[in-house]
Amino acid sequence: MNGKLIAIAVVALLVGFSLGAGLVYTLDSGKTRTSADFTSSELQNMTWGDVLSKARGETVNWYFWGGDTNVNSYVDDQVTKEAAQYGITINRVAVTDASAFVNKVAGEKQAGKNSGGSVDLIWVNGENYYTMRQGGLLFGPWADRIANSVLVNWSDPSIANDMGYPVNYYESPWGTAQYQMIYDSAKYNASALPHNFTELKTWAMLHPGQFTYAAPPAFFGTTFIKEALYELTGGYAQYMDHSLTLSDFKNMSAPLYSYLNALEPYLWNQGTTYPSDIPAVNSLFNDGAVALTMTFGGAGIAASIKNGDLPSTAKVYCMNTSIANTNYVAIPYNANAKAAAMVVANILLEPQQQAYWVNLTGNGISINTSALTGWRADVVNDVMNSLPTGTFVPQSEMARTRAPDLGGNLVSYLESVWEEKVGSN
Repeated sequence: MNGKLIAIAVVALLVGFSLGAGLVYTLDSGKTRTSADFTSSELQNMTWGDVLSKARGETVNWYFWGGDTNVNSYVDDQVTKEAAQYGITINRVAVTDASAFVNKVAGEKQAGKNSGGSVDLIWVNGENYYTMRQGGLLFGPWADRIANSVLVNWSDPSIANDMGYPVNYYESPWGTAQYQMIYDSAKYNASALPHNFTELKTWAMLHPGQFTYAAPPAFFGTTFIKEALYELTGGYAQYMDHSLTLSDFKNMSAPLYSYLNALEPYLWNQGTTYPSDIPAVNSLFNDGAVALTMTFGGAGIAASIKNGDLPSTAKVYCMNTSIANTNYVAIPYNANAKAAAMVVANILLEPQQQAYWVNLTGNGISINTSALTGWRADVVNDVMNSLPTGTFVPQSEMARTRAPDLGGNLVSYLESVWEEKVGSN
């Protein structure tokens, strides 16, 4: 498969050039300029060929959290090599916390360094994106102008909104993750397991002690009750409003906490205690104490089974409401190599790169696989078909159940009200 993917990379270069051919304007030929001079309004009148031309010879200082060795290796071994075919050099700058690049760009803005900045591309999402967007620290809109933007389903709320904050083409997606339930297929058939929260309560009553969730603010516990919030109170759209107060939220979420209190007696240990985090839930699952645990991955649980963290008979499925979020790349407002940064973002969306991304890092695909045909579909399907059956949820099923993540103050509201009305009872 690797040989096939590498061969396809050459084809992708030609595809990248052709996709931009519909744009009709070129750069002002009377000036010699670097892409540090780009404005978002000028970009709207440029061809993709203009961007590729301006990007050649540039170096992209790409800042991101460097704690995942698989991601680091993927960038160094795959993305950097393809970028070189466009005449672009990638300088990967690893940071231990995203606040490092947020503070660096903010510091440059405060110092009046509004062009020629030291950061060209960032891996970002959630609060860091919102902070930079609100502070005028991001270039854009631009993500709809790269050639492979046509492969992104921008109408998907989990892509169009970054943990509740509108993206508006100031970021381009790289990977995805989605909440999934894990069960032991040696003991249960997926069709007999709960797929919504009404079914979950009924199932728990019939199988007392066989279900639990981690206590918020543990990530997996908070995400579980986010899903319940959406399903039990009328959907996610109302919670995309970040002006909601704590009082508003308490009124809107009342059915959620009534449900959780009614569910509690049927939980593991009769709900008198909750696991502290997902490893504790996994331990209960592996010991047979509970029937379900959870994951938040894009490529399922094949790696966890291979590593011995889950039994070989473990499989996954999605509830009818399944929280998903997307991670993105963005370009600082004062980046020195905006054109090359855009080309790197475009490379990340190429089907063969998305296939590498899944295969090498376990992250999820961020392009719309249902829109792929020919070799583009084949290259993604080859990777997904290589995973053991049942260890990942098909993309079509993930798309059907996907709901955008909650963000901002609403997460702290959710957790504090849980502690008040459920945890401390």
